Amino acid sequence: MPIPKRLRWWSVPIALIPLAVVRAGLLAEPDTFWQIRVGLDILRQGRIPDTDPYSWSAWGTEWHPNSWAFDVLLAEAYRFGGLAAAALAAAAFIPLTAGAVGLLARRLGARPGVVTLIVLVTFTPLLVWFSARPQMVDYAVVPFLLVLLDVAMKGERRAARVSAVAGILVVQVVWVNLHLVAPLGIAVLALAAVGHLITSPRKRRAGWIGAAAVAAAMVGTLASPFGWTVVTIAGDVHDSSSVIVEWGHFTFSKPVGDLLLAMCLLGLFGSWRMRRPDLLLPLGLLTAAGLYAIRMLPVAAVVAAAVLAAWTSASPRRSAYFDSRRALIRFAVVALVLAETVVGVVKGTPGQARYPIALVRQIPAGCRLFNGYTLGGLVILFRPDVKVSQDSRSDLYGRDALISANETEFGTHGADDLDRAQVTCALITPGSALSKQLQARGDWREVGGDPTGVLYARTSTASGTTP
Repeated sequence: MPIPKRLRWWSVPIALIPLAVVRAGLLAEPDTFWQIRVGLDILRQGRIPDTDPYSWSAWGTEWHPNSWAFDVLLAEAYRFGGLAAAALAAAAFIPLTAGAVGLLARRLGARPGVVTLIVLVTFTPLLVWFSARPQMVDYAVVPFLLVLLDVAMKGERRAARVSAVAGILVVQVVWVNLHLVAPLGIAVLALAAVGHLITSPRKRRAGWIGAAAVAAAMVGTLASPFGWTVVTIAGDVHDSSSVIVEWGHFTFSKPVGDLLLAMCLLGLFGSWRMRRPDLLLPLGLLTAAGLYAIRMLPVAAVVAAAVLAAWTSASPRRSAYFDSRRALIRFAVVALVLAETVVGVVKGTPGQARYPIALVRQIPAGCRLFNGYTLGGLVILFRPDVKVSQDSRSDLYGRDALISANETEFGTHGADDLDRAQVTCALITPGSALSKQLQARGDWREVGGDPTGVLYARTSTASGTTP
């Protein structure tokens, strides 16, 4: 009995569930931990913090979480089932992203089997970017916005067009509260609207609909506790994060980045061949943004995946070829899903943190802590009684402070810096220059260590216990 075509489209997100479980098996992103703590505090206090409550180096400085609703989502999952539930909650955006890609590819005339196979293949290099962070929301939202705009521009019924524009408004409201990068949606929609205007035979109507869609996106973007300041907050994050690798410019140095760029370039070529400026222009913007700041490249790659799926079926010749290979495509999809399932079973319990949780619990109570950049979030979550020296909230500390902290840990005078700052304990990278200096000094002792971190305390500091 043949499967109805509408049901076959469900294979796109369902096929990505094992991949989501695989990714949930490892929490490797330091942001996740402090985001959970922020969410817990919002739930407990009933308000969004506007100053830093977690560090001693920037305590009281103005700071706004750029993903407060996502933080609350993680916190609710954490309260329900610990890190495993938080990891699974974030990983749920992987099949959601696949579903959004499937919707866009379907609007472009692609076939469900081909889309499922291409999504399975193209999402594999994206796996390293599918971490428990609010960026997961961006990957799902951008292709969905393009779907809504396409419906608004080409819908036969007025009700469908109005509903699509209203949907853009709602999506932007949700997005801006989950992640303040939502102003990106305005630019994407504006360029896509221009592309539709170029090819539309009814340019006057297309112009009005495009303007309404962009206006709806702008209004929706303002619907957050931060109002119009979302733009300045996003700018502050970028400016202060220039020393972070993912905010750096693209270079041909990492295979994953090279693969993503290749996907984007193929997507641009496919958009041009299909004569779809409504895809070519926003994809060009996203690709350029990815070349400027590599963390934007996955957003472009997700859109490119939908374009590639449509392009493969765009000509009668290629369409006939895939029809003749339908059984082979199904076999490949099943094989890939089974392989992902096996990997997920082997990896075991979700939410396994690649950080020294046990050491964090041993930090002496009341100590003045110096910690490595990636370890601060862990302390914020598991030891809220201990203030950190830094964490991955680069928008709070700023470029100069992060460089100074890095020099303390990996430079030649780190121990002297700790003396001047009256630091009494240190949680740092094993084998770092600071670790070697503290080992050589008699007024410091090693409390414990593992491959992910080592904890030192001054000899006058008493051992602490977990509160």
